[in-house]
Amino acid sequence: MGLITNILHGIRKNLNWQEPQTRFAPISWFAGKIIKHEDDTTLKLRKLGPVSVLYKRPYELLKTYKEIFVCEIYRFETSSALSVIIDCGANIGISSLYFKTIYPNATLIAFEPDDSLAEIFHKNMLQNGVTNFTLHKAAVWTENGTISFNNKGSEASSIDVSGNSSSTVPTVKLASVLAEHPTIDLLKIDIEGAEYPVIQDIAAELNRVQNMFIEYHGLASETYKLDTILHIVSEAGFKCYIKMAADNLDMPFYQKQTGTIYDVQLNIFCYR
Repeated sequence: MGLITNILHGIRKNLNWQEPQTRFAPISWFAGKIIKHEDDTTLKLRKLGPVSVLYKRPYELLKTYKEIFVCEIYRFETSSALSVIIDCGANIGISSLYFKTIYPNATLIAFEPDDSLAEIFHKNMLQNGVTNFTLHKAAVWTENGTISFNNKGSEASSIDVSGNSSSTVPTVKLASVLAEHPTIDLLKIDIEGAEYPVIQDIAAELNRVQNMFIEYHGLASETYKLDTILHIVSEAGFKCYIKMAADNLDMPFYQKQTGTIYDVQLNIFCYR
């Protein structure tokens, strides 16, 4: 009887489960082929679903539009008429365009320290008539000041904690920004490896945040960093769902590490 009960329970669960409906059109096969063969240096404009996007790097456009608009990895719900969304690591603005498409009246606060990306971000907001947004050409960090930075004009732009880069950018203490808002409906943190110190620094303010996305970057030998982050978000009362952002090791027991800057890349979804 136990087996039959479990089977019936599974059938009932599957019948009640409804797959979220896709709200935005994917890039067509033909358009995708054209985009794949474009150069990655000149600025281009393309209409994709509900938005018009200026971009340079075709691969990043295809990847991020699919993730953000088609798969809607940042989809969340809020009943607040005055919602606040903070986009850390805003790049050229595709995630911010998505947020303002689903919640046009939201207050959007974005951070992008790479000058070339920030310039395209601002143009993309204007191109799409986005209002009520603030763009900080700065990196979120644990203090206000400046920090060494690798300007690559791509998703790989990142803070250089070693201090070896000749380029520097302004920094903004994220904890202070969070403290200015009683409620933050969504906090997105995709800051290419700087999340470990930043999450520790904002721990006391996470009670203000309803939904948080963290892209984690780390080495297999530094698992303590992931453990620390998960402990902090758990202590803040979040539930977590984790997806692979990049599957880098086919045989982890044998390979053990990638030999690159990051072995592990995870998408961590935190919600209440």
